[in-house]
Amino acid sequence: MCTQDEECSAPGGDKGKEKEEHTVVPRGKEEKEKKPGTKPSPISPAFKGTPKERPNCGKTKNETSGKKLRSNDVSPDVKDRLQLSEHGPSKTCIKDFQWLEDFITKMPCFHGFIGREDLMSVLKNVGDFLIRTSVQPNKHEVEKMKKNQADVKVLGNLSREKCAKKEKEKEEKLAGMGDVGRREFVISVYCKDKEKPATDKPQYTPIRNLVIKRDNGMVHVEPLRKFKTLTEFFGYYQKNSGICKETDFQLITPIPLSNWEFIHEDIALQQKKLGEGAFGEVRIGKMKLKSTKKTVEVAVKMLRNAEVVIREQVGELLHEARVMRMMDHKNVLRSYGIAVLKEPLYLMTEMCACGALREYLRENQETVTLAEKLFFVVGSSRGVQYLHSQKTIHRDLAVRNILLSEDRTPKISDFGLAKISERYEMKEQCKIPVRYLAPETLESFIFTTKTDVFSFGCVIWEIYENGNQPHDGKNAQTIRNLTKKNQFLKLTNSAPSELRKLIEERVFTSDPENRCSMTTIVQCAEKIEKPPVGMK
Repeated sequence: MCTQDEECSAPGGDKGKEKEEHTVVPRGKEEKEKKPGTKPSPISPAFKGTPKERPNCGKTKNETSGKKLRSNDVSPDVKDRLQLSEHGPSKTCIKDFQWLEDFITKMPCFHGFIGREDLMSVLKNVGDFLIRTSVQPNKHEVEKMKKNQADVKVLGNLSREKCAKKEKEKEEKLAGMGDVGRREFVISVYCKDKEKPATDKPQYTPIRNLVIKRDNGMVHVEPLRKFKTLTEFFGYYQKNSGICKETDFQLITPIPLSNWEFIHEDIALQQKKLGEGAFGEVRIGKMKLKSTKKTVEVAVKMLRNAEVVIREQVGELLHEARVMRMMDHKNVLRSYGIAVLKEPLYLMTEMCACGALREYLRENQETVTLAEKLFFVVGSSRGVQYLHSQKTIHRDLAVRNILLSEDRTPKISDFGLAKISERYEMKEQCKIPVRYLAPETLESFIFTTKTDVFSFGCVIWEIYENGNQPHDGKNAQTIRNLTKKNQFLKLTNSAPSELRKLIEERVFTSDPENRCSMTTIVQCAEKIEKPPVGMK
């Protein structure tokens, strides 16, 4: 009998029988031989039976060594789960989960770590379904979320280096905890709309998410309907309906990868790194676009393939990819797609050969001209203006988040904090640099397009100060006090007089109602006469 701390699976089949074979068709390849008169399943590759034996899960918590673990050690039972595969750990015992994984990850409708927020753009008709990997929140994440919501909000004035250090310390702490980054396979299916949804309940969504569960060697999504094999499971629900949360569902049409979803083998990574941070690293790569079949050089943002990649990190990368996918402007960094079928997760963007604007200004401060600086102001302001036209606020505008293409065209990047909204109220603690924040954000934690305008004023200041940081050397409290006294940054005399006047009177103001829009900044910058060639 299993204790509460144990997870067991019963052995299956007779010992005298030969081990049954598992035949699968890799994604993108067809079976070379087919029996005449038979049709391959549109849902899954050919699959015969189940393994002869389903091993027990090994040692339970009560059976593990009594040796006390250090905070950065990984407990033996967690380490076992973490050694599963490139698709991540699961609470199911190792061999049992691998059997499930071997079948599901080769199905054409497997979409990996795709998020719930992406489902409505992929599943559009009744019966459409896909399978994805869900990272379950562990106890630490749940407690952290509750604490952040209950605590008084604090805006930390943290550098990127300090943030990276804190993230690493957090991961080391998490590594010693159980239930870290647990994975489940989930079927997302488009169901029939309810005829009369209840008015007192939350807005109805037609998509249901069914966790594939295992119980004594049987698979199921409905507790009273279990199957010995996944072939039987999918075969049944292709012809029959099931019930989830009082809604009928049926797995009719398996949906393949979209144009923005790639497999890892589509991307040829190079050794050269473009950057490294708390999230992981950015490397150069090459990939063939699905739409044009053209091979392009890309920057690949890779989520660190660590033992403790958690739900929050996966969500942040997918959110950034989702926002970028909606944008199409020459001054906004272009996204080519994601590769999230396995770890490490990839986000592919266009290559910007000249790197970040901050580093360019700092390294070339002796040679960069006023004409170039005005060009950077005009281009980046157009990019932010476009974001606002798409009802999106960036929330993290700074020269470090503006990249330069090979011809030095500025492109707004880093959409990790962006919100598809014209107004956002921060309800949890969040690390946002205080030195770029508008007065109303410091006071009430509100973000709007007007707070972006204030932050862009800091960007213009940085450009004409050769990439120096605003309020350099001042701590968060000092910056808050200066802001309350309306003591804002002042542009250097090398900046055009028209721009200095606009920033002082219509950008760095405490009242957002008196603050201009990004369109006004663009119009002002475009009208400024280009400085003489070579003038610095």
